[in-house]
Amino acid sequence: MESILNFLINVGKLKKVHRKGITFYGVKNPDSATDHAYRMAMMVWVLGKEKKINIERALKIALIHDVCKILTGDITPYDGLLPKNKKKRDQFVRRWRRLLLYEKEKRCAEKFKKECRALKKLTSKLPPKIKREIQSIWMDYHKGKSPEAKFVCQLDVVENLLEALEWYKKNKKFPTKPWWEHAEEVIDDSTLLEFLEQIGKEELKIK
Repeated sequence: MESILNFLINVGKLKKVHRKGITFYGVKNPDSATDHAYRMAMMVWVLGKEKKINIERALKIALIHDVCKILTGDITPYDGLLPKNKKKRDQFVRRWRRLLLYEKEKRCAEKFKKECRALKKLTSKLPPKIKREIQSIWMDYHKGKSPEAKFVCQLDVVENLLEALEWYKKNKKFPTKPWWEHAEEVIDDSTLLEFLEQIGKEELKIK
């Protein structure tokens, strides 16, 4: 039980890990990794209940997908690339998804290696059965092969868009376009496409 207690104490540290990417757009108090994971889990339950997926497994994926941030922090595509000049930085972050493909792949590979090392360290003293399950579920999410992983991967993007929408409600100068571009690029699940339409209608009400 001691190893489980220590693991859960570490998980609590996610409350202090803030989602860094959105701060590049002027947000001073972004959601934490815990906020993000909680709403993703709720979305799995509410939006996934009519789908032919294993809801229990999908919930576990949503809860564990960002656990490595306890040790790595929130790694973003911007790391090391942001101009110091605020005007240039604002222009840059509005087009980050247009990085060259090889640059994106390189950065994703580096992020994956760092997070793999973090996961091994975080789970190293857990009972073997729990450790294997956590590592398997986390790897499934990052490989995106199972129906549950594919659904949760797309939910991750939708949750990011929801956060952007919330900030847009507070400040109409906040740019939601980068999140919309990402969502439109990767989401093909019929349920989530319908949900995106609803988000779009909500954004239009604000305008």
